[in-house]
Amino acid sequence: MPETTSLFNKIAEHYDSLNTFFSFGMDKMWRRRLAEQIRGSHLILDIATGTGEVAIETIKKLDDSNVIGIDPSAQMLRFARKKCESPQYRKRISLVQGFAEYLPFGSDKFDAITIAFGIRNTLNPLESLNEMKRVLKPGGKVAILEFTIPKNKIFAPLYLFYFKKFLPFVGSLFGNKKEYEYLSDSTSEFPQREKFIEIMKDAGLKHQESIELMIGTVIIYTGIKNQ
Repeated sequence: MPETTSLFNKIAEHYDSLNTFFSFGMDKMWRRRLAEQIRGSHLILDIATGTGEVAIETIKKLDDSNVIGIDPSAQMLRFARKKCESPQYRKRISLVQGFAEYLPFGSDKFDAITIAFGIRNTLNPLESLNEMKRVLKPGGKVAILEFTIPKNKIFAPLYLFYFKKFLPFVGSLFGNKKEYEYLSDSTSEFPQREKFIEIMKDAGLKHQESIELMIGTVIIYTGIKNQ
């Protein structure tokens, strides 16, 4: 695995626009769906916050909420801070540099945790989930948005071709071919569906549901910390 902090520093400038392009404009809808899974939460931690898109969508969706976004990439956070300068976000979104495996927060602090397209890029997904459980309040909820390989036997090869060939090609136009090769490989190699749910259970999170979107190419896993 490459050093992912350096990788995301390199692609930060074009990250949002390429995400929208690669997802056919569906990425914002996916983030809104993620925020909907944690309705009723007040203090929320957004891990791998990147340029702050999930934090912003959460603030828009949940009126009585505050978000702390954490990410290891200084460049990603630089873009996030620019977005969060406006008054409607500045008072409700805080940004911190740090890693999912070593969250700089006390135990039993957050009502909910979100992470979008980031769990597969952590150095240790199980350790990251253990940390999520630690900082969640009893009864708190984690919502994880991630790419997954569709079950459809006809569509799956087309999806993999798109991820393994088309994404790196477009990335190469911006000088980031190797970085997008890694992002595509990390999707196909990451534990899928039941295997990932087992990792959640190993971390002590009770799996609540899995919501598949866009023909099973994207999934939202939700879990609860037992009271």
